Amino acid sequence: MHFPIPMGRRRSNDTARSRLSRRRVLQAAGASAALGTALGTALPGVARAAAARAKGGRTYDVLLRTSKENALWGWFPTSRPAVLTVPSGTVVKIDAVNQAGVSAPNGPVAYFEALGVPADQVLPELADIATIPRTPGSSGHVLTGPLHVEGAEPGDVLEIRILDVAPRVPYGVNSTGPGSGVLPRLLTEPSTRLLTLDRHNRYYRFAPGIRVPFRPFAGITGVAPPTDAGFVSANPPDRWGGNLDLKDLTAGATLYLPVFQPGAQFYIGDTHGAQGHGEIDQTAVEHSMSFTARFTVRKGGRLTYPRADLPGHTVAMGIDADLDVALQVAATEAIGCLREATHGSLGDADAYALCSLAVDFVIAEAVDGNKLVAAYIPKSLLP
Repeated sequence: MHFPIPMGRRRSNDTARSRLSRRRVLQAAGASAALGTALGTALPGVARAAAARAKGGRTYDVLLRTSKENALWGWFPTSRPAVLTVPSGTVVKIDAVNQAGVSAPNGPVAYFEALGVPADQVLPELADIATIPRTPGSSGHVLTGPLHVEGAEPGDVLEIRILDVAPRVPYGVNSTGPGSGVLPRLLTEPSTRLLTLDRHNRYYRFAPGIRVPFRPFAGITGVAPPTDAGFVSANPPDRWGGNLDLKDLTAGATLYLPVFQPGAQFYIGDTHGAQGHGEIDQTAVEHSMSFTARFTVRKGGRLTYPRADLPGHTVAMGIDADLDVALQVAATEAIGCLREATHGSLGDADAYALCSLAVDFVIAEAVDGNKLVAAYIPKSLLP
């Protein structure tokens, strides 16, 4: 969908907001008419790479390690040279980094040592990444990319089938404080806690008797935005994905993103070890992860907003700075999914009612500018 007003410009009044809200919902309705049609047809996979992978016993075709040369602070440039180019269907393992401690005044090693982490357990590339010049307006996230997927063109859909998300170090950090999250006046002092995994990577020890299950995912998975969007920070999620913070994008899930630039130009960052929906104190368990996924181009897609496929659910998404509008867009997208899944046998009234009866609408992202509402459509609903 095209924004009625340029990115970065604030709405001038409530009338403009109302007009924008109605237009977004109507445009989403037209673009969500079909799930299968929206995703398009997949380009053939990479048989030669798959054969080499099987022969070598690897679980991926290409490894991309985050470094000073291929990382950047949080924004989505549209003309940055690709750090890796792969054919559609390639399985890529990305050794990503989380931004926790990278911009600390005394450097990442001192930051983690103060929390009790030995210096030899701090990822060595963090100190180099800390020296990357920060583009004005960029967020504090560290991104890796872009990954160029051959054959992707504007109007296509990039399918990201998540195969594995694994810890690179045995610890993560949750940080909050005054001005943070949905309760900015709750705290009067900063609060930072180190969370360490058990030796089987099943949970974090939060407090005596309290364990937080380990469910790793990447908070930021996005493609380059349309050129006319201008400068785009990685902080708010949007049509191109970005800081979705959708906690169920774990191994076994598939994310679908609309493509706006040749090659899609995929970026990743802000990996998490655990998070509740909404991430209400501003951060999750901020934890550096390896992310392995198959990247496939689907030609002829008609996707307007990101969409996900989980083992038991299809997830439609609505995104807007106004939570009410995000919910309306998510509902419109979900209605479109249901109508397509039933080949049009459900009318608008039927699908609207079914959403009300059996679809959960969840605030997945609440603290990074734009809000994300995720509609969880049970696959068991449909024949």
